[in-house]
Amino acid sequence: MSEAVLIETLLRRFYANQGKLRGYVFSATRDYHATEDILQEIAIVVAKKASVYDTSRPALPWFMGIARNQIQRHYRAKGKDALNISYELLEDFVPMFTSYDNDEITERQLALKRCVEKLPQKQRHIMQMRYVEELDCSQISKTVGRSIQGIYGLLKRMKNGLRKCVDFQLQQLEAIK
Repeated sequence: MSEAVLIETLLRRFYANQGKLRGYVFSATRDYHATEDILQEIAIVVAKKASVYDTSRPALPWFMGIARNQIQRHYRAKGKDALNISYELLEDFVPMFTSYDNDEITERQLALKRCVEKLPQKQRHIMQMRYVEELDCSQISKTVGRSIQGIYGLLKRMKNGLRKCVDFQLQQLEAIK
């Protein structure tokens, strides 16, 4: 495959996955303009690095790795650290609320889905408001009648609980293998 054809193929895949990438980047930046700038930078990197892409692998994880690097570059340029961003958690949430081909769903993502399904309905609803509807904690607090700090605390506890649940499920799966 010529480099021009490879670049065109990758950019088509990039644009087909742009909605997922936009959600991932916006979840990390919470800034529409920064998200659009980062998406443009991702497209540039995809075109420049097309020759190193392994065509036998799915493109979305590669794009997400590039996105992660661009998000970190964005924060460095602003003189800020991206310490409050859990990239692993963001990457795990993307497939829960979008469609993937079956071969792109990882064991970790399946474990996360099972763990989220175990959450009480109210917590799942709060998680959906935060990560799918992209409401901020003050909007969620008004909707559910809890304090903003209570929402922050609940989200932190849910993230930690989900992380432990996923790790436990993956350990159980490894023990079976």
